[in-house]
Amino acid sequence: MLYPKLSNVKKNNIIFIASIAISLIIINVLVDKTNHWSMLCIAGIIYAYGTVIYTKKRNVNIASNVFAQCLLVSLLILAIDYFLGYRGWSINIAIPIVVIVANSTLMILTIISRKRYIRYATYHMLTFLFSMIPLILLLSGKLENKVLTIVSSGIAGLSLLLTIILCGKAMWEETKKRLHM
Repeated sequence: MLYPKLSNVKKNNIIFIASIAISLIIINVLVDKTNHWSMLCIAGIIYAYGTVIYTKKRNVNIASNVFAQCLLVSLLILAIDYFLGYRGWSINIAIPIVVIVANSTLMILTIISRKRYIRYATYHMLTFLFSMIPLILLLSGKLENKVLTIVSSGIAGLSLLLTIILCGKAMWEETKKRLHM
């Protein structure tokens, strides 16, 4: 055999991460039973693993990376808030800021690469839909910070409006093609 046989790297990574997680939990229980710092570490490790796996893929466009990071960072922030006793800062402050950054990035991408932007349209729509979650929570009375949520939803709407103005026809054609309409 010319090349050595490689073992299943993905399975080995998951086993390695699981063993680290179990070790952290055991150390946490032995050292400090009142604080759940091991869960914060595990959430960070899972975020880092997800980021590395996603960015290792080839031919991933920038908008998909923006959407993936928006989703992963939001989940990490929720986990951190939950394990610190859930005070609501994640959905009131941090996630709207993540939404603002993601939509601003997509807006800049739209302006810079207008002719090639159609490749980003699907992820832009997904980011917009994700951006509406804080607004839905606000309208249902679950959020306390109205200003930041309204600003983030407004920027998401403005970003989508800019995309529709600059590439609306191509975006509609892409949507019809992807949804087989």
